[in-house]
Amino acid sequence: MKFIDSDTNFPISSAVIHTGKVFEAVVTGIPDGESKPVAGGAAAEMREAFRQLDLLLKEAGVDRNAICTARLYLHNVNHDVPEVNVVWKEYFGNHPVVRRCYGVVLQAGMRVEAAFTAEIP
Repeated sequence: MKFIDSDTNFPISSAVIHTGKVFEAVVTGIPDGESKPVAGGAAAEMREAFRQLDLLLKEAGVDRNAICTARLYLHNVNHDVPEVNVVWKEYFGNHPVVRRCYGVVLQAGMRVEAAFTAEIP
């Protein structure tokens, strides 16, 4: 995987080149078996989404370093993105994933929904 135009201060790139198999997942802040998102706002929901993502990646036989792109759908992008950025940096460290954020109306009281693409070697 080759990341292009990576930000040196935050784990985000403008583009990625990859070959092989592609993994795609959509996760939310709603735990399995529940109908509402976890309490605590956008940061808590992002942590729950990452917890779910880790389980899916494990089943696919890879880890978070295989993630190449992400799309975040936020209830209030201007309000929620600072909270999400803290959790994002904790999760990805220096892995510069290509990411876009969109402000949308989400169902079930969610503040965060996230879509990820990963490369499966």
